Formats: sequence, structure tokens, C-alpha cells
Amino acid sequence: MKVAGHALLTCDASAVDPTGKITLYGIFDRIWAPDFPSVHALFAIYWRCSAPGPGRAGVTILRPDGSTLVDLEPVETNREGQHVMQGTYTLGGVEFPVEGEYTLVLKHNSVEMIQTPLFLQKAQAR
Repeated sequence: MKVAGHALLTCDASAVDPTGKITLYGIFDRIWAPDFPSVHALFAIYWRCSAPGPGRAGVTILRPDGSTLVDLEPVETNREGQHVMQGTYTLGGVEFPVEGEYTLVLKHNSVEMIQTPLFLQKAQAR
């Protein structure tokens, strides 16, 4: 089997129980900000993929222009054979410099598996 991305989600928070099951709270794909640059206090990223063997899987957040905003620490596995990898990142104080469509990219051994958008939009005054 080959490497395949199963999920890449942003949410308010995540929790892992003693058996390894992950619970996600408040899944979203849009952040409303009063001004830019905007600092988002706290959010989480959940990812899951199939891997054919040993390697590293990690997430990068790209700015609307395609440049890297954040390159998150990859998770490494030495496990042989086809298996599932999954994990979460909890991020605080990430500064989004401009309004637009940001992209989350999940890679395994530098091969892109899945990407998902995260929209940053200016909130309308009430």
C-alpha cells in the first residue's frame, strides 16, 4: 500500500484518552479577525495517515502566497509495514499576517499526502 492522507482538521482543542482515541472539539475552517495581522490565541490540528513503513509525518501551514508560516515538528515512526499514524498539535499565539486562504499540508517523508484550507477573514463591524 502507499502513503495516504486520511484527515487534516483544525479545531478549538483535542484530547487523547488512555487507549489513544482522540476527541476533537469545535472543528472549524474559518477564523474571523477584527484586524490583520491577527494573533489566534489557541487552536489544535489533528492529522491521520497510512504509512508503508518507517518515516516522518508533519504539518506545515502555508500563507496565502504559498510561503511557509509555520513548519511543525514532525512525528517519527520506525514501525515496519503498513500502519496508521495520527497526532495532534496544539498551537498558541500564531500570527496570521494577512487575510486570505491559508493551507495546511500533511507530508510523510517529504511527500505531500493531503491539504486543507484555513480561511482568515476580516470580521464585519457590528
